[in-house]
Amino acid sequence: MDKLIYTAFQSISNALDNKAIRSQNLSSTNTPGFRADMGLGGSGSGYLEQFDTLYTRAFPVIEERSGFISAPGQIRQTSQYLDLAIRGDGFFLARKDGMSPFLTRRGDMQINAQNILTNAANEVILSNDLNPIVIPPHREMTISEEGNITIQPMNSPPGTIVEVGTIGLTLGGDEPLAKSDDGKIRTKNGGIPAADQQARVAQGYLEESNVNIIEQLVGSIEEQRRYEINVKMIKSAEAIDQGGSSLLRMPS
Repeated sequence: MDKLIYTAFQSISNALDNKAIRSQNLSSTNTPGFRADMGLGGSGSGYLEQFDTLYTRAFPVIEERSGFISAPGQIRQTSQYLDLAIRGDGFFLARKDGMSPFLTRRGDMQINAQNILTNAANEVILSNDLNPIVIPPHREMTISEEGNITIQPMNSPPGTIVEVGTIGLTLGGDEPLAKSDDGKIRTKNGGIPAADQQARVAQGYLEESNVNIIEQLVGSIEEQRRYEINVKMIKSAEAIDQGGSSLLRMPS
């Protein structure tokens, strides 16, 4: 009977983990460029061990998470010169205090008090040589599809054009990508691929989250049903166990 209980408990644990993942996805629906997390991946069998003895009880254990959904979100025009979207595949290179560099699709850019290019989450956007990009005061700024930034400096003669940097872009490289424990996208060994400038940037556009709200809501309902079914299964196992024990009890 304990085999049934172990299986039900693990199924409940998986359902709760998947509900948490779906809740995180739904809470990030309005985050530009957010990549929805996928549910828990495949499972194998785990055995309870004691003194090098394998019990017959077995329960499923999660081998790895499935990663994130890489499909692009919808791109909408904002006509704001600091809004950037990547068309098709690709990522910006970014960094934040206390974190190693990572990849992001978030393109709601701004210029902070130190004249450094960041996004609205205060993540520093890196150049193709992994340095912060300093944007001097300007009258106009243009960003090419390749990520090259040119400005017309403030108080300069009309027609003066100055290139101030190149936004680091990558298609992601050959190594598989995954979300680290801090929620940022990196390679599975924790690094980032080199900038290859192969992605294409659209200035004046913003990519929305790729979270499918209907899919996440339906999935949450299914996980809740799975949770309830397994709770009932545990209660049934308890009733069966008590019934069996009463049959074996010696009459007084």
